[in-house]
Amino acid sequence: MPPNNEKRSEDVRLLNDIKPLRSISPQKIKVVDSSATDFKKPEQNSCYTAVLILTVFASAFGSSFQSGYHTGCVNPIGKEASAWYNVSHQHMFGKELSKQENTIAWSMTVGLLNVGGLFGGFIACHLADKFGRRNALLMNNAFLFIGVILMSMSKRVDVYLLLPAGRFVTGVCCGLGSAVVPMYLTEIAPVSKRGALGTAHQLTFTFSMLVSQIVGIPQIFGNADLWQYTFAIALIPAVIQICLLPLCPESPKFSLIVKKDHDKASRDLRKLRASKDVHDEIGVMKYEADKTSQIKKVTIPELFANPLYQRRIVIAVMLMLALQFSGINAVFFYSRAVFEQAGLSGQWPFYATIGMGFLNFFATICASQLMDHPKFGRRVLHLWGLIGMFFSTIMIVLSMTLSKNATSTTLQNLGTFGSIVFVLLFVASFASGPGPIPWFYVSEIFPAHAKASAASVAVMTCWIAGALVGIAFLPINNILGHYSFLIFSCFLLWFIFFTYKFVPETKGKTVAEVEKELGLDTFKH
Repeated sequence: MPPNNEKRSEDVRLLNDIKPLRSISPQKIKVVDSSATDFKKPEQNSCYTAVLILTVFASAFGSSFQSGYHTGCVNPIGKEASAWYNVSHQHMFGKELSKQENTIAWSMTVGLLNVGGLFGGFIACHLADKFGRRNALLMNNAFLFIGVILMSMSKRVDVYLLLPAGRFVTGVCCGLGSAVVPMYLTEIAPVSKRGALGTAHQLTFTFSMLVSQIVGIPQIFGNADLWQYTFAIALIPAVIQICLLPLCPESPKFSLIVKKDHDKASRDLRKLRASKDVHDEIGVMKYEADKTSQIKKVTIPELFANPLYQRRIVIAVMLMLALQFSGINAVFFYSRAVFEQAGLSGQWPFYATIGMGFLNFFATICASQLMDHPKFGRRVLHLWGLIGMFFSTIMIVLSMTLSKNATSTTLQNLGTFGSIVFVLLFVASFASGPGPIPWFYVSEIFPAHAKASAASVAVMTCWIAGALVGIAFLPINNILGHYSFLIFSCFLLWFIFFTYKFVPETKGKTVAEVEKELGLDTFKH
């Protein structure tokens, strides 16, 4: 009997020592074969912790802020800056720009942010996988400082060509940040908080746009003497990020799956969850790491060539095209001109633009609370947002037509009021889904070994489309007037159909579960 008792005690001691087995217990696995990828998602440690909040703030406020701020800051100062283009051009070349040349020059300046964003999106996957998500964001600030210095100094040295050059370099910063931040946030977020934290990028984007519209009013920087200092405000969040982000952990997924550093991944995850018990979550990551260790990192060309990724990359590209070709940047870039076209005069276009910024910000906050709600989710919010935008563009055209052609003051005022209401509805519909969702949706449908390349493609698509809208809208609007919004109506109709037919729900699902819904399985190949 004693020997048996000693053997039993030894068995118990050995079982207690094998802690990693707890992370992949039979209850946590639904299927146990060579293709099993469907773990029960860890439910513990899914609260907001101090380190998690600090990391989200440092990454989003420092990087996502730049995309929104530099998208919106050219709107309120557009007339003053483009007028200075004539003065500077005359000093440099001895003659002023024609009206058409001035329009093209300013449109190119606006659009060059997106061209730079395209380049930033392209290099994002290389920097994020080589140096890590956090370090890539820290390095990205170099582009911002160079770009802001060029733009802020352009008027002082009276060389207007420095402004578009600075917009391009700043665009590199914005493109890189808009690729890395959503990836970083979805990788550090608990599954149950992934939707809410995923919207932090777009929420900060909308907040920074609001800030750019406020500082651009004539009483602050939006006047002929001070408009160039609008760009320097962007240095404040960059300095804050440089101070705070080194205190934050790297993405545990990156450390474990890309760098194969189990110890660092465990340490960083314990910091993020404020708990020593992260076995379940590390177990899921370890399983994915073991499976993907046999799969080489996916390059951008392979995303389009490999049937495993083709459908997913088409969905990612379409969501980004919907974001831009919905016409939202036409409103964000040129809302001052749009509101003037609607019949507002004096200071009212400025105030309407600020009101639009407030609405965009608060609608995004509301959307972030609905992303993980049982009755909503990504697909529903995105679809209804597109429908709302389609309806709004039609009504904007009808209202502006009434405002311009009405024979009575009452009908004219009604048309002006309707135009403003439907522009605001257009922005609110965008903020409810089509704005925030595409940025983090890409990270939810691709496995880790393809995520960086997919994010780069999505971001490059977004910035290319944004450049086309930014450059083309003003000349087209000068020809078609308010009827130019009908072009966006046609695009929106197509994106509504595509979303309804092909875009799956990802709320609360692992990549493996999304793959099953799409009829795919990365790990079988």
